[in-house]
Amino acid sequence: MAAALLLRRDSLPESPEQAVADLFDAAGRGDDAGYLRVLGGDLSASVRQTRSQLGTEAFRENLRRSAAGIKGIAVSRVATLESDAVALDVEIVFTGRNERQRVLCEPTGRGWAITEMAAAEMEKPAIAYGTPVFDEGAAQEVPKRSPRRNKVCGR
Repeated sequence: MAAALLLRRDSLPESPEQAVADLFDAAGRGDDAGYLRVLGGDLSASVRQTRSQLGTEAFRENLRRSAAGIKGIAVSRVATLESDAVALDVEIVFTGRNERQRVLCEPTGRGWAITEMAAAEMEKPAIAYGTPVFDEGAAQEVPKRSPRRNKVCGR
């Protein structure tokens, strides 16, 4: 059982989309090891340096704060590049804003790692997430009709 847990901890996600999902899941939990596990290349080195500068607890709190309020995440493949790397567009939905960013994932011998993340671009949607699109009270009201007599054949 312990060997299976260690193997899972060292393995990487089986798809680029799963790498992104794992990244945000780890951020929400403040799991710095899980967050760093899915990063590769220069991005991994840069984030590890940030963790070292901030200290582990402050870094974990920053991860939790960055993921607080996420209502949903949409991931779309943009392209597969010559190096077998995959570019993804990631849209993160919050109540009052959406954030979009491009993410680059590369295959490794153990799965997929996120190697580049562009700065997130913020957009305020016309209607905030969770806003009812119609008046719920009006939708439940049944219009009153004038009483009619049903005619029965032969009477």
